[in-house]
Amino acid sequence: MKISFLVRDLCHMGGVVSATQNLAGALAARHEVEIVALRKVRDESYFPLDPRVSVRVLTDLRKHSPTSDLDDPLIEVFPKVYPVDPAEKKPVVSRLAELRLLEFLATTDADVVVSSSPRNTIMLSYAEGNYLRVTQEHSMPSIYAKYYQGRLFKAYHSLDALTALTPEEVVSIGNQVPGVRNRLAVMPNCVPAAPVQSKSTNKVIIAAGLLKENKNFAAVIDAFATVVAKRPDWRLRIYGGGTEKANLRKQIETLGLHNTVTLMGPAAPVSPEFSKGSVFVLPSKREAFGNVIVEAMAAGLPVVSTDADHGPRNIITHGEDGLIVPRGDTAAMAEAILELVEDDERRKRMGAAAVRNAVRFHEPASCARFEAILHDAAARRALPTTATAQVDGMGAVHIDVGTLPPEGHGAEIVCRRTGRNPAEERFAIDPDGSAVVPWRGGLPEGTWELSVRAQDGNEVPLTVDGYGCDVRDLLNVPLPRQAGAPALELLLPHRGEMDRLRIRSVVRETHAEIDALDVDNESAEVAASVWGVAPGPGAVLEAVHRKDKERVLSFPVTAGEDGRITAVVDCATLVREHEGPEQIWDVWLRPAAGAERVQVGKLATDVLAPIGVFTFPRPVIRILPEPSRTLLAKVGRRVTRTLNGGKPAPRPVTKVEIRPYYTALSQLAFKTVDVAP
Repeated sequence: MKISFLVRDLCHMGGVVSATQNLAGALAARHEVEIVALRKVRDESYFPLDPRVSVRVLTDLRKHSPTSDLDDPLIEVFPKVYPVDPAEKKPVVSRLAELRLLEFLATTDADVVVSSSPRNTIMLSYAEGNYLRVTQEHSMPSIYAKYYQGRLFKAYHSLDALTALTPEEVVSIGNQVPGVRNRLAVMPNCVPAAPVQSKSTNKVIIAAGLLKENKNFAAVIDAFATVVAKRPDWRLRIYGGGTEKANLRKQIETLGLHNTVTLMGPAAPVSPEFSKGSVFVLPSKREAFGNVIVEAMAAGLPVVSTDADHGPRNIITHGEDGLIVPRGDTAAMAEAILELVEDDERRKRMGAAAVRNAVRFHEPASCARFEAILHDAAARRALPTTATAQVDGMGAVHIDVGTLPPEGHGAEIVCRRTGRNPAEERFAIDPDGSAVVPWRGGLPEGTWELSVRAQDGNEVPLTVDGYGCDVRDLLNVPLPRQAGAPALELLLPHRGEMDRLRIRSVVRETHAEIDALDVDNESAEVAASVWGVAPGPGAVLEAVHRKDKERVLSFPVTAGEDGRITAVVDCATLVREHEGPEQIWDVWLRPAAGAERVQVGKLATDVLAPIGVFTFPRPVIRILPEPSRTLLAKVGRRVTRTLNGGKPAPRPVTKVEIRPYYTALSQLAFKTVDVAP
């Protein structure tokens, strides 16, 4: 198998570059592997790269290089598709790099293309090749910049597999982009074994990473001030470079720690430096994974780490190979460090456990884990992804996904309810690719998204085109349903976001279906059919205030034949109750005195969103306020008449518009709105 990894470049010291090179090297033992870099600005990477991995550079930005692209005018041009940071003064990734990347994606002979950065993932979504498309999220998409986050979430739908570093992040991405839950998998970073390991005898505490505010090295310096006060023979070394270096230096000097705390600068490789220490500390405020944790463990160091989301708790086994302390608790960090500093045997025992437990992140385990993800992605490729849906004369929905391949036999249609009350229902698929969602007891009320799930657990979402949902017979479904069943059971298949096949299910024991609504300046006459309950004495139509449920307006109901009713909503009553700028009244039927309310609306229809389809007149009512008869008001009117040349001042006029409409839940409502004079 040929696997291509997409990176921006290999020319900076970061965890993503390290993890990508490590995984590429691990896979190179059994596959043909290349790394495709959009740009190159220095001769060598900071991290070692397996010689079996080839590197393809799309733009060379080195002045001394014979293949330099600096004389190409497109180097100074911003890309058109690749997301650009609004703060960029000149392109980091140029139009030239973008064009060459698109050409690579269109012509590569790779079996798998893996994006290791969100912006490259967006580019990968435009590719037309027949290879597997995979993205590895090395951070937290929820915190990505807004200028590309939305495009990224849309791009996810074009991929065959997505990986995240921790189970928590898999859940987070699934909540943000529910349509890709079926293709998400946990893939921790690959971190190699350490060539040398600590003897746990040096009185040195190690911390390492980019010196930036989020890494919170100020906290470990504060904690060490407590440690060194009790154990003055211990030292702290901080490896790394970054924007916080000057602030950290000032903090060290202010605390008088310049003889015991050393800013060592960047080190590559860093494992030999770790072997010189006996304890490792990670003080981060946020840590999606934490390569340095595994590197330190592999070097035989027990780790003291903050409980930063979400990496450390997925790497460290508290009390066995390290200690996890709350974020922001410097005292707890100092106490944990002292536990290890003052107990030589425990420190050595936890260091040995760290070496054993780090194995699950080394090359063999990472390679097997990633190969399993690719296997599942290929298996999903064999499953059908498009479908048609047809409603029969009784309201059942017949799904057709086409003839299943042999490996797909035994697959099921999985229906998942969207929204706040998730649920799942499954229906068998025949070998010919057909399945039936029955109208009775098939799907509880809600909106459901449909997928195909194979026996091995692999799953793909189903999509439809504009002709994929045949609902002609839905208009002839006999309603209400027969006695002994909910009065209203109706399934409406439709095309949802990203062309996903969805079914809206409506299940009501009782319901009042609007037949007609006639509106004028005096009243709104409601005609409806009542199902599942017979209107009786004391039946009224109730308008319930949307925000204040205790405010209820009642209007008499006239019962006719076959459960039909009429009621007149008085416009003047709505206006009298109006309090600007607007308020909403939801309409219910109380079929008899003391009976439970029944929702009044428009549900027996093939119209998915009646709010924008069924429209009604909007009368505007003028209100002249009653003149006040107090003595002060009379004096005020006389003064106004005098100032107005003997003419009385015009009385203010209030205008209120009444807007009948169907809500998002297809319930009848009246909105009253102030109208500008």
